[in-house]
Amino acid sequence: MSHASLTPAPTDVAAGRRIPAPPPANRRAARAAPPVAALMAMVAYCAGLALHGTFPFGIVPRADNDLRHQYVPFHTYLWDLQHGTAQGDLLFNWQSGYGVGFLADFATYLANPFSWLTGLFPRDEVEFAVFLVSLLAIGLAAALMTVFLGRLRPGSPWLRAQLAVGYAVCGWNVAEGAIVPMWTWGLVALPMLALVTDWCLTGRRRVLGTFLIALCWSANFYTAAMATLAAAILLALRLTTADVDRRTRVRVLARAAGTTATGLLLAAPVILVCALANAQAQPTDRYVVGVGTAPLTYLAMFLPGSLASPTAPNVFVGVLVLLLVLALPFQSRVPVRERVAWALVITLTAVSFVVTPTAKLWQGFALPHGAPFREAFVLSGFLVMAAWVCLARMPRPRALLGGAALLALLVALTHDAQPVSDPALRGTLAGGVVFTGLLLLYARGLRRRARAVVVSLLAASVVATTAYSVYAVTTLEDPSLRGPSRPQTMTTAGLDAHEALTGLSRWPDFRAEAGPGLFVTNNDAMLLGGQGGSYYSSYVTRETATGLAGLGLGEAMGGRHLWPARDPVLHALFGVGATLDTDAPTVLRPRTMPAPPLVTVRPPGSDRPYGAPADSVWARRQAALGARVYTVPDLAPADPGAVRTAAGWPLTPADEPGRARAQGRPGWANTFTARCAPGDRAFLYAPALRADVAVRDGVSQGFYGDPPVKLTPLEEVGRVSADGLLTFDVRTGQKGQVLPADAIGCLDAPALDAAVRRLRDTGATAVRVDGHSISADLPKGSTGTAVVATTAPPGWTCSADDGPARPPVSHQGLLGVPLGEGADRVACAYTPPGLTAGLMGSAAGALVVAGVLLAPLLRRLRSRSPRRPATGEPPRVPDDRVDVRRR
Repeated sequence: MSHASLTPAPTDVAAGRRIPAPPPANRRAARAAPPVAALMAMVAYCAGLALHGTFPFGIVPRADNDLRHQYVPFHTYLWDLQHGTAQGDLLFNWQSGYGVGFLADFATYLANPFSWLTGLFPRDEVEFAVFLVSLLAIGLAAALMTVFLGRLRPGSPWLRAQLAVGYAVCGWNVAEGAIVPMWTWGLVALPMLALVTDWCLTGRRRVLGTFLIALCWSANFYTAAMATLAAAILLALRLTTADVDRRTRVRVLARAAGTTATGLLLAAPVILVCALANAQAQPTDRYVVGVGTAPLTYLAMFLPGSLASPTAPNVFVGVLVLLLVLALPFQSRVPVRERVAWALVITLTAVSFVVTPTAKLWQGFALPHGAPFREAFVLSGFLVMAAWVCLARMPRPRALLGGAALLALLVALTHDAQPVSDPALRGTLAGGVVFTGLLLLYARGLRRRARAVVVSLLAASVVATTAYSVYAVTTLEDPSLRGPSRPQTMTTAGLDAHEALTGLSRWPDFRAEAGPGLFVTNNDAMLLGGQGGSYYSSYVTRETATGLAGLGLGEAMGGRHLWPARDPVLHALFGVGATLDTDAPTVLRPRTMPAPPLVTVRPPGSDRPYGAPADSVWARRQAALGARVYTVPDLAPADPGAVRTAAGWPLTPADEPGRARAQGRPGWANTFTARCAPGDRAFLYAPALRADVAVRDGVSQGFYGDPPVKLTPLEEVGRVSADGLLTFDVRTGQKGQVLPADAIGCLDAPALDAAVRRLRDTGATAVRVDGHSISADLPKGSTGTAVVATTAPPGWTCSADDGPARPPVSHQGLLGVPLGEGADRVACAYTPPGLTAGLMGSAAGALVVAGVLLAPLLRRLRSRSPRRPATGEPPRVPDDRVDVRRR
């Protein structure tokens, strides 16, 4: 068998020969190298952050974008779960979106095993715990890659460790992965699954391989899918370059398929729950990011420290790795077939990221609306593997100089491309010179002590250049470059808000909500506590998004970011009895109000329009409340030339000449009047409006609609004057804006108070909330519909009294339970769709694993059982005892 065989393993099944064990010194080095690689990678990453003064090594905030708005709040909720202070459990979260399923969120955002370390820190230090999640994943990825490279090809453990550092702190991780803690498990999954493919090649550790596949998919199914596809490519490459027959290849592939299928069965609860949650989520395919990238921009991304705008695949892996990959075509000690195979894999993988059909394959058949190159760590892993294939056979000086020449050519082609910053250029040039010189020294066949010195210098250079590339990217991604820098998530104001909400909370008697004035993050309800409407997740269901939008709640990101309630009617519908208002960013003003219980009763026939336009938000609100509380007046424009269309009143852009102007408001080109009862509170609902609105002599209120991405909520604009007239001005800078004809609703405060009192008097006498279930005692013989103050996505089942459990009905988007001829009690429980089937899949997988474990035992027992003599005499039982006297 040639040197391109499936090497190395204690027993190489494909070759049919035993590999000699390494000497004790090499075994000690092999054991020490993975933790050393982990330490080097973590030190380099931390040093790069510290050079820029980034948290936790300085005042520059690290939590920006989704790290701030999703991952820190989700880990805070995990902290609350661990300490028993959360309202909900792993299946359901009562704190966000007025009640949402949580298992898919947990599997996607928190299943990284390192996330559980969050509970070891104080609650206000969760952001540091999230940093450790990324940091420890970096270390584990470096350690595992060090181990796998030794399986790919034997060689110096210390050199393997240095290449593994480039993988763990690759450009994808610095720019994307390290600030998305859930994705960092993908860095771990790739070498872990590569090890599993190696065991499939050699017929070893099938059960352990199955469990590792299940672990990868359970920890983060999204990046695990990418890593699994990469592992399949790697397996195909190794089988292609190995001198084995067709039968052996078929057996290896069958073994890999069986191991993978069993591992996926074990992880079925996560896979099915998340798949169904994604299928039921509010779609965002109307605004996805393209993957097209200019060739020169793509090439520039291979230089360490580069960062593109707009984004391009972040694929750099360090100067040492890049130099060795470029030297591989000249490495005559590597067979031509193997060099060609690696060149094809790297090239085709790189191209597949920027071609839409194959990019969709990597992304799970749908391009995301955020970072479009989330699979780039796969190419980084392939680059490191190819570099080791080159270095393990120690390239000759001619090959190294050829690689250095290609590196110089790459720099010459891309030095003035947009992704290449001055630090990236300096780091690449300096690193190229240093690493070329050190590798040339190492290739001279130095004595052991001199070789150790060169390896140490290589290690120091790897750490230094890696830290510098981290610094270069971190500098370019400084949040202050995009505007005023926001502080860390749990500042004094956040701590004060959490303490205030904790003091206000009387859950489940009523909800205490952070309110819209804080907006520390898009998930304030989890970060600050309480039980509010703010929620940002990829798994907001269509029923929740459309139901809340239909009641006038604001939302962004196509419905995957829900906003907290801003008006008293929504507060009544969702049982909000306390909120935090803000007079200034650091001044909190707790406010309480009468609130119905979480479970109320609507009598038969209460679900009707109550005089408002039947398809308007005012009609839906009144039908949900069961009372008439709004007056919807006709709007009269001040401009006599205005013409109403089917959509409403077209608005004149600000400062357009030749049209009417609002008196005393230069630039406000649109004035309207409406007639309501004196003293009514006027609210405006125009979800697509992008304009400023101000009642005469009032403060301007901004509306920022941008459908389908953003829908502005129902907002209060002022009070109706004593003469019953409401006069307001609208200013917009965009053409095509329209004010709906029924945009204004005047709220009758006494009528709302009466409706709230009625809901309290006829609602539940006792409410019990237990994790993912809710039950309530009702007044005797209640009829109509029991309404739970949450939405009704799939997964809920409810019963009245002791009746059968059935899916609930939608009561204007809220969860409704028909009471039939009368009921005294209702109970509802939530089970994430797919969980039951997933658990059955896990049971099937466990049976397969048990069969694999028991099969050798059964074979041994069968081989030891004596055969019955032909005469029918009972078999003799062999005597296993040894008589030492005869020995």
